[in-house]
Amino acid sequence: MAKQRSRRLRKKLHVGEFQEFGLAFKVQRKPGTLDISFVDALLTDVVDPRGLEFGGWASGGFVSRLGRGSVTEEDRQALIDWLGQRADVETAMVSGLMDAWYTSFVSDDKFTKVVG
Repeated sequence: MAKQRSRRLRKKLHVGEFQEFGLAFKVQRKPGTLDISFVDALLTDVVDPRGLEFGGWASGGFVSRLGRGSVTEEDRQALIDWLGQRADVETAMVSGLMDAWYTSFVSDDKFTKVVG
């Protein structure tokens, strides 16, 4: 049975109508490519223009909305399209939208191969 919580507590805990979603991704890049150039391009081309934030590095990470809110399917598709256009990406896997506050580990079965 679900707990009865006040609106204030649901907001503070980011549950119910205040739940926020993000997505995880993994990338395998071609040998000899620079990590810093990949991350810089990711931030410049996808993350900053869409008002997102990114935690991770060149091999993957987690993307969420900057401030309050959720990543949208359009944001997810923009990331997939960007990864598909990169010449230095061999394979890429992206998860569906998932809880940004209560996801501690993303197993491989949660990812969909989008490149390669």
